[in-house]
Amino acid sequence: MRLTLKLDKKKQLSSHAINILINHAIFQFGGALSIIFVNLYLWRLTNSLWVNGLYNLIAILAQAFTTFFIGKVSKKKGRTLIYRYGIFMTALFYLLIIIVQENIVTFFYLFALLRGVAQGLYWVAYFTIVHEVSSDENRHRYLGWNQIVMGSSNLVAPALAGFIIGQFVGLTGYMIVFLVAFIMFFVATVGSFRMKKESIRHRNYYMKYLGQILKKHPDFKKALIGWFVIGFPQGILMYIPAILIYSIFESEDVVGYLNAFFLSISILSSYIISRFADISHTKLYMWIAGCGLVIAASFLTIEIAIWSVIVFMCVQNIFKPLQANGYAAYYFEWINRLPLQSEFRVESVVLRETIINIGRGLGIILFMIFSNGIDSSTASYVILGAMGIQLALPFLIKSQEGGK
Repeated sequence: MRLTLKLDKKKQLSSHAINILINHAIFQFGGALSIIFVNLYLWRLTNSLWVNGLYNLIAILAQAFTTFFIGKVSKKKGRTLIYRYGIFMTALFYLLIIIVQENIVTFFYLFALLRGVAQGLYWVAYFTIVHEVSSDENRHRYLGWNQIVMGSSNLVAPALAGFIIGQFVGLTGYMIVFLVAFIMFFVATVGSFRMKKESIRHRNYYMKYLGQILKKHPDFKKALIGWFVIGFPQGILMYIPAILIYSIFESEDVVGYLNAFFLSISILSSYIISRFADISHTKLYMWIAGCGLVIAASFLTIEIAIWSVIVFMCVQNIFKPLQANGYAAYYFEWINRLPLQSEFRVESVVLRETIINIGRGLGIILFMIFSNGIDSSTASYVILGAMGIQLALPFLIKSQEGGK
């Protein structure tokens, strides 16, 4: 029997899907270039975990509220338009940072609101589009390549940003990085006009039927709870690792280079997953990922030092793609099994994004309450507890075999 590497036609991606990936890569490159360093910029100006925590909390909650309320508009006006507004407002966010510079500390809550709204618009539209351009047969492949595209952007961009910042005295390098990010988002905004506009056939918003759907399909309720579980540690990991690394090395260059190294691990993991993953094994994937994340966090409980933070990030980036891609594919399959099927697509994405951001927000609140400082052992146990919650995911998975 001859071994062939030729991909099955059903798993191949359409040209439209590839265009979406390219534009998302540009968007992601701009975000990866700057998002870590917005948090470090605030840290350099304030040296306050509370300011960083509050900034991220406001942004996440604003994203959650935007996600929930924009769904109906997205259904009526089209995902492409909402997608475009999300990119444009992100570009505006960085343009305003360049204008106000150090005064961002005075208005950080307004910047957090703007970022949250922009992210809410973008991700609701993007994940809806992802479902439209992929199928059950090639969704793992799309999500795998999506993770590779994001990982590749995250691999190069933070290292480049760290290098740029390191070449300048003071905070000048940050402004240059934010300027490059603005240019990338502007390019992505222009690129969004080249995307094929979807035909809007189903303008009705069916969120009012959610109660009936959950009553008829209680396992779908568990699938929604799973997004809260996934989001809970993500809020903490949005900004704490970068601050920990900077506090140890006191160098933006090192933050960028280490982040690139961690994400190279994530890219390799994503590629492997995209080749072998099968949706029927979702529960097993969640067990493996959950155990891996707990093991990763356990190193921080020994001590918060160079070796433990690096090992934590390495192990975490091995198992995180398995969890993210596996659960996303499982959830997208659920959309096809609900009574309204594709007509409930936007609503399903709205629910996903709203719930995962509530989880992120509560994760940040918990960390802000129990963490007395970045060198405190309390912080490591809070992270371990957040990772431990991931072990609940396998119990929320319902086998979809046989279409039942």
